[in-house]
Amino acid sequence: MFGLVSIVHVWTVCRVRNFWEVTGQWFDNGQYLQLATIIRNWRATGEEVPHHFWGFPFAIAGISKLFSIPDLGALVLISMLGSLVVCVLVHRLYGGWVALAFFFFINYQWIFISMEGGSEPLFMCLLFAAFLAARSESWNLAALLASLSTTVRPVGVFALVGFAAVLVMRRSYRQLAVITLIALAVGVLYVVPLWIILGSPFANFTGYRRDWETHGWLITYPFGALISNYLTGLRGLRWPNFPLPVVWLVLGSTGITMMWLPRNRQGFLRIIQPEVLFASFYTLFLVSFNAADYIAYALPRYLIPVLPTFLFSLRDWIPRDRRVLWTGAVLSALLASAAQVGFKNVFGFRLP
Repeated sequence: MFGLVSIVHVWTVCRVRNFWEVTGQWFDNGQYLQLATIIRNWRATGEEVPHHFWGFPFAIAGISKLFSIPDLGALVLISMLGSLVVCVLVHRLYGGWVALAFFFFINYQWIFISMEGGSEPLFMCLLFAAFLAARSESWNLAALLASLSTTVRPVGVFALVGFAAVLVMRRSYRQLAVITLIALAVGVLYVVPLWIILGSPFANFTGYRRDWETHGWLITYPFGALISNYLTGLRGLRWPNFPLPVVWLVLGSTGITMMWLPRNRQGFLRIIQPEVLFASFYTLFLVSFNAADYIAYALPRYLIPVLPTFLFSLRDWIPRDRRVLWTGAVLSALLASAAQVGFKNVFGFRLP
């Protein structure tokens, strides 16, 4: 199914536009490529340095050097292979039906992120590998992988918080101290290049501060900024963009509620406790983030890291008919293509 969806999506995009042109212009790819160039040259250019975390650009620069391929090709290769690995990890952690529903049936945005590139595949590859290590009580490896995921997307810190909470509840204070040292070591190794190249070890954090400094605090009360920003931009949204954030907000709220129901506490909650804690902390932060101007309209993308856990809590509602899932997978691939090259170019008509 991964192969089918990839082929359908890329073929549909290439019928309309050059794939590499689409990839180069897609979302934050330009900023990641700029950071990869800075890392390779070991100095900042005269342009403004993007505030994105450097884990993904480090991987791009490394793969580009290792295989002697352009940075853009390395970016796409990491995203595609990372997506495939995440598919395997989700299958190991939550089963095949959740893996199928997550990748190809529920969230079509994951498809073009996997094909055209983005930091999410690498982030989730490290994150879910950390969860798998935690399942086998390999806490040191889990902490290392979760720490590395934080260098790609800072929200990976909630996985470390989840691991620490589990160890505190078990009173495993020695293991807690060890994973804390691992996380600190990775953090120090990460900020050293920023300090050398940019002159500040906190360059990423000061850059991200621009997103919320006009709002005051980093976080506000739950749903405060999220709902107000959604309502502010409601008039400018077209179908189907205006109902999607509401649908995903309901899905996220339902998933969180189902995870903490009493009937689940003695079952899967005990087994996947770190994942549940991560999903809870992450979702609470997401709905309380004070700079929700862009999050309000991109909830399907920002909920991707917690979607497998949500679906596992709602697994009884996932259709078990393979015909439905295969049809949904092809439809998702086409919707992902439409998001890149236009709905009419893919389906032959415009949305109202």
